[in-house]
Amino acid sequence: MTKEEFEKKLREKLNLLEEDEINDIVEEYLGYIEEKMQNGATEEDAIKDFGDIDELAKELLKAYKINVEHSSKEKNWINIFADKFVMWMDQIVKVFSNKSATEIIKIMIEIGIIILLICLCKIPFLILEDIGFNMFNVFQNHFGLALFKIWKLLLEFIYLISAIILFAKIFEKRYLSEEKYSEKRIKVMEKKSNKKIEDQEKVTEKIIIEKEPQKGFIDMLSTMCLWFIKFIVFWILFGVGCYILGIGMCLGVCVYLLIRGVTYYGIYLSVLMLLILGIILFIILFNFIANRKNNVKFLMISFLTSFLLLGISFSAASLEITTTEYINDIPDFYQSETINESIPMDEDYYIGRYVEFIEDETLQQEIKFEYTYYPDYYKIKPNIQIQRNNIYVNYSFINHTWNAKILEGVIKNLKDRKVYNYNLAPQIKVYTSRKNIEKLKENKKKSNQSKSNQNKIYNFCIEEVIIEEEHELYDYCQKIINPIDNTKDF
Repeated sequence: MTKEEFEKKLREKLNLLEEDEINDIVEEYLGYIEEKMQNGATEEDAIKDFGDIDELAKELLKAYKINVEHSSKEKNWINIFADKFVMWMDQIVKVFSNKSATEIIKIMIEIGIIILLICLCKIPFLILEDIGFNMFNVFQNHFGLALFKIWKLLLEFIYLISAIILFAKIFEKRYLSEEKYSEKRIKVMEKKSNKKIEDQEKVTEKIIIEKEPQKGFIDMLSTMCLWFIKFIVFWILFGVGCYILGIGMCLGVCVYLLIRGVTYYGIYLSVLMLLILGIILFIILFNFIANRKNNVKFLMISFLTSFLLLGISFSAASLEITTTEYINDIPDFYQSETINESIPMDEDYYIGRYVEFIEDETLQQEIKFEYTYYPDYYKIKPNIQIQRNNIYVNYSFINHTWNAKILEGVIKNLKDRKVYNYNLAPQIKVYTSRKNIEKLKENKKKSNQSKSNQNKIYNFCIEEVIIEEEHELYDYCQKIINPIDNTKDF
């Protein structure tokens, strides 16, 4: 068998592969033949060393995950398509399995840009569709409409097939062919090289440098998108870091409470698992920004284990919370104190906020306000203001801090499975005569009714009165709401 015959038969046997792949393999084996002939072997002997060409082709196809069980006569286009599809999918899995998270996202961005460009390629088809519509519209009947629908369906079908083929070719050339070509070149050079180890390392290093693809428009655009995504991920990473810091502080509090004998094991375990999940998320995001590969197996096992334990701890924490008594009051061991403030009574006064009234007939001409607070926990300063006959009963905190006494009390209560409202606001009581109490309540009722009527009138003005300038509309509505002050204008 001559070298030309060997090349022809080998190409026929490898017809399931792509043209570039066949060329690479044939070139490699022709190089082996040339090398053996230079060492003194004849052309036929060099070819015989490869063995049976059918077995050789079968082994080569197996390397591409193509199982050849039937003869070429029994193959049809369905078998060929199925083999090529399996080989294509295997190559895709191989490409993505060797990439980091950053590289995979970059590839997805590039694929999105390619799809967008393919979508733009539909513009000529839309132009042809309009041309067909104008052309078949001449008939002005159902026949012309039927022709236009056929024309449109044909264009859609051609575009769909063209888009699929174009995307497959671009994807294969950009992400599959380059990887296969580089790997084969390295393998061939290693087989051909009979020099020293240092020379082999130099050859391999040179090929790897040549493997770097040239930067094109899609690469530049995808790189910009990737850096934008990394910028967003950086701030997410910063938030996750703050979350880890906060959960870590909570875990420190949990350890302190556990040492002090507070046994909320479900809550403690929940905090620990939330911390571990935060750390796992931090590692994934950090590796993405730093272009590092994740240890997927380790992270997946850690995540599933932590998530499972988190569910168990949440269940235990729920039982602990349900067995804890909540008391909307300050514990008994805190002593309360009172502060009194008084103002003179007026016939038009009312108190807008809810307060507890207590009758005191000795207060006929004044109103006394009593504030009850807890000085061990906080201190207050009364602040009573009167605006438009409305008495605003306010106060301000002088200090609101935790101390050793409060901390010991909280720990004691938690051991007993009790939680008190330590943020309980000061209690305010109003002392005055029965007559004054009734007057204050009556004035409050009138004030609420007046505000309700004003709102209805103003809303009516806004909806019904049409005046071009907005400030004129406001003034007009104010005159309706307060007619006493504006009687001369009407």
